[in-house]
Amino acid sequence: MEFEVNFKDLKFTNEYGEDKKPYKSYAHFMDPITGKKRKVSVNWETYKISNEKTAIRLLVSKVDTVIKKEIIIKTGGVQNFGQLKEKWFDSWSLTVKPQSTRTVRSIMATVIPRMISDDILLTLISPLYIQERWNEFTRGEKAVQTGEPLSSSTLSKVRNILKQIFGFGVINEILEASPMQYLNLKVPKERLEMTYEKKRFKFLEGEEIDWMLEVLYEITTRENSRVEFYFDSAVFLLHTGLRIGELGALTVDDVDFENNCVYVRKNLISQGLKKEEFQTGGTKTLSSKRTVVLNPICMEIIKRRIEKNKERQEYVKIMMLDKDSSYWYPLRGFIFTNYLFQNNMGTPITPNLFTGFFNNKTSRKGGSIDDMIKERYPKFTKHITSHVFRYTHISMLAERGWQLKEIMDRVGHKDSKTTLEIYQQVTKDMRKNEEEDLKKIMIGSQFLED
Repeated sequence: MEFEVNFKDLKFTNEYGEDKKPYKSYAHFMDPITGKKRKVSVNWETYKISNEKTAIRLLVSKVDTVIKKEIIIKTGGVQNFGQLKEKWFDSWSLTVKPQSTRTVRSIMATVIPRMISDDILLTLISPLYIQERWNEFTRGEKAVQTGEPLSSSTLSKVRNILKQIFGFGVINEILEASPMQYLNLKVPKERLEMTYEKKRFKFLEGEEIDWMLEVLYEITTRENSRVEFYFDSAVFLLHTGLRIGELGALTVDDVDFENNCVYVRKNLISQGLKKEEFQTGGTKTLSSKRTVVLNPICMEIIKRRIEKNKERQEYVKIMMLDKDSSYWYPLRGFIFTNYLFQNNMGTPITPNLFTGFFNNKTSRKGGSIDDMIKERYPKFTKHITSHVFRYTHISMLAERGWQLKEIMDRVGHKDSKTTLEIYQQVTKDMRKNEEEDLKKIMIGSQFLED
């Protein structure tokens, strides 16, 4: 919050001694914070003042110091953007899930400083400053990992976080008004179109599923049992539409073997944590808590995972008894858990593990799985992520005539936006096929020929 004293409005008075010479001077001013009249003084003898000009200069400096100290007290010491940002985060993080705090903390540390420097004073941040920085930010900044322009999703998150930070400053009387109050920071149209195109191809269609599974099966069987759980995970995701965090959190206790279903009621929290620190939290939304009916393939995968996990744990127990075993070192990081989908070190499936396996370009001959599929099937143009399997499941249900609400309930969507986008895309493609089929129906055509 910026407070100013109009030093032209200061009134100066002197207190005189018996020799009719001033020995004390006063500056009278209106406190811009409290609205009350105040005064400060200087003693001529103490400050060795020889004339009124020097006294006035010292009084002006003293008034300025008093106001600045009060501002620091009133604003809790928040003077620059970085301090305001941290104050907001400390308050906001108490109201959300740990995973959300880690995501936002990452954006605050790596992306937002590229738009607004932490050390810039709040008094210098005006609406025009924000608008100009946003224009430069959206035009020039690129993602560190991909080197591509920042996505519309990232830009929207930055814009939303900034609004909350400045709004927090206003509520807590650190700022008189938010510099973003009347601004309409827009995401460039081409970024929105890029996002739309990415979403347009975010699920596998028809024979693309077969191509992917074919290559994946060959890799997982060739690279031995250490990675076979990736194949099981992929097939399970295709058949259930679970989020990768929901899959990672599944335990034996979540399986109802009598009714052939799993109870999705938690999410694995792993981002930024060591595997020993992994924990389960609540689902993404209340709507995400659900019962997912399983087909025989999924039930078979669960039984196989349980058996494989038991075999692996028994093997490790034996090896742990032999401290001199050459196998001991790589296996000592093994953790014993009841997660269903875990690798040979006992680590449950996570977004990083899953994505890392599919995108591994260096240690696997032939490059990433995407590369290997494209090498064998040049028509394959997709990029595989964990969410591709979720969206593919939604598309398969839409193709089979499931109603929108039924699909939302199965995959745990709170609102219909994402589900509807995929649903509309699938039904649009289906209508194209229907049009082609109708063209082939030639009843009565012989009577219309010339």
